[in-house]
Amino acid sequence: MSESVRMVVVLTVIAMVSAGILSQVYSVTSGIIEENAARELESSVFEVLPGISKVEIIKASPQDRLVEDDPKEMREEEQRITLIYQGLDDSGKAVGYAFVGEANGYGGAVRVLVGVGEETNKIVGLKILSHAETPGLGSRIEEETFRSQFIGKSVQDPIALGKDIDSISGATVSSRAVSEAVRRGFDEATAAYKGGN
Repeated sequence: MSESVRMVVVLTVIAMVSAGILSQVYSVTSGIIEENAARELESSVFEVLPGISKVEIIKASPQDRLVEDDPKEMREEEQRITLIYQGLDDSGKAVGYAFVGEANGYGGAVRVLVGVGEETNKIVGLKILSHAETPGLGSRIEEETFRSQFIGKSVQDPIALGKDIDSISGATVSSRAVSEAVRRGFDEATAAYKGGN
């Protein structure tokens, strides 16, 4: 057997063994990663719904992601909301609900968690869960001064840039992504939560 054929065989065996090991590691860790992400999301519900002591998932879809690649359009395609959480107080009374919404930003999907009061049906909290916006510019969507504009808004409010939400200077696309994620998510979550779907 020539030296070059031997090298190809050795490299092929090494690649196959490495792929097998990586596959096993992924299968072991993927479940743990998903559990940790679910726990982190649930703990975030406590941040956007003040005064709750328990969280229950009341609406879930089998989809794992809100944003999926659309090969025909060569970009990400937004999906309907998949999760609605209900926050309960110590006596088991509903304090409100929280939903996850998404929209496309400058750097990709912007994912938000919004808390809505049970009695008022107004936004009581907003957290940016994830984004890939430009550091120092689009990432300013995480700042309290921007997020606080959404507090007190109801489903009847426009929740749109230039109407009742001011955009961040130099980060209009990122600002619009948060507004759209909240607006569309609010409409869908309210219909699902109040309609009992």
